Amino acid sequence: MIERLVLFGIVAGSLVVAFAIDRGWGDPPEGSVAERWYPPVIVGRAAGFLESRVARGDPGHERRWGALGFVLLVGGAAVVAAALTCLIGGTLPGLAAGPSVGAAVVGLLALGLAVVWLKSTFAVRTLEWFCSRPLGQPLPEMRREVSVVVNRPTADLSEELLYSALIESAVENTTDSIVSPLLAYALLGLPGAVGYRAINTLDALWGHREPRWRYFGEVTARVDSAVNWLPDRLASSLLRLASGRAYAPPSIDRIDPSAKVPATIRTAAGLLRVRLERRGSYVIGNAWPVPAPDDVRRTVGWVQRASGLMLLISLGIIAGLVDVGWTYFLH
Repeated sequence: MIERLVLFGIVAGSLVVAFAIDRGWGDPPEGSVAERWYPPVIVGRAAGFLESRVARGDPGHERRWGALGFVLLVGGAAVVAAALTCLIGGTLPGLAAGPSVGAAVVGLLALGLAVVWLKSTFAVRTLEWFCSRPLGQPLPEMRREVSVVVNRPTADLSEELLYSALIESAVENTTDSIVSPLLAYALLGLPGAVGYRAINTLDALWGHREPRWRYFGEVTARVDSAVNWLPDRLASSLLRLASGRAYAPPSIDRIDPSAKVPATIRTAAGLLRVRLERRGSYVIGNAWPVPAPDDVRRTVGWVQRASGLMLLISLGIIAGLVDVGWTYFLH
């Protein structure tokens, strides 16, 4: 019983502390030394190095190297995280037989590193900041600010389309930056969260339909879609719960037949009852009014509450798995 309490304290306590760090400080400032050594940034640099050295022109060759790069970067990150977790379990008192004081110190240092690494797998405060910062800016500045947040051209977007982009980004990242990494951690510990963040980072860099990445990033894009299928629906449910509003199913007009509309974006349109549009891809809720700044602020508030709900769900999953003997690599 004592050992299970210690195990729960380490796994759940790490998540609570990482969440508190995120709420208090967010991600490291851009261009800082800390940002340079931030785990997702390191994965991104490695991904860019690998991708730039693969010859183009043969789809099979590109797919093979893309798949190999995916396995090396995602698997490598997860293996290092698993090794760090095993170091914690083998050195902290109560999880190994008779650890020395020196071993306990090493374990505590490793635990601190694990907490920081865990925090890097999700980003609530940074998401809120990037989605709120463009509001109230002159149109040219707003376009520039929104371009940092969304994966679409913004140079000629109207204010309404920029508000739509911010709402879509906020709720879509509820899946990518909150629900998925927390769920992965609750189920598989630090290796799960780190592995998921590596998948999502690679998808952001490689998972595009443009010719340069169409074949090279194919495996990454498919895996990212698969691992986000359930979290997308869970995030959608949390947003509905956080909003306290009735949901009205929106119409969906696909301009691009292959365009995917995540459940969270459909949910945002149906809760706000506004028209969300990605030019050239889709229009959701075509008969509803266009979004306004207050709709963006309202959405960000829902994301904040949904993140708190997801934290509670994750702690509940951890408690249940610890109770049935799942050790999170700590034995």
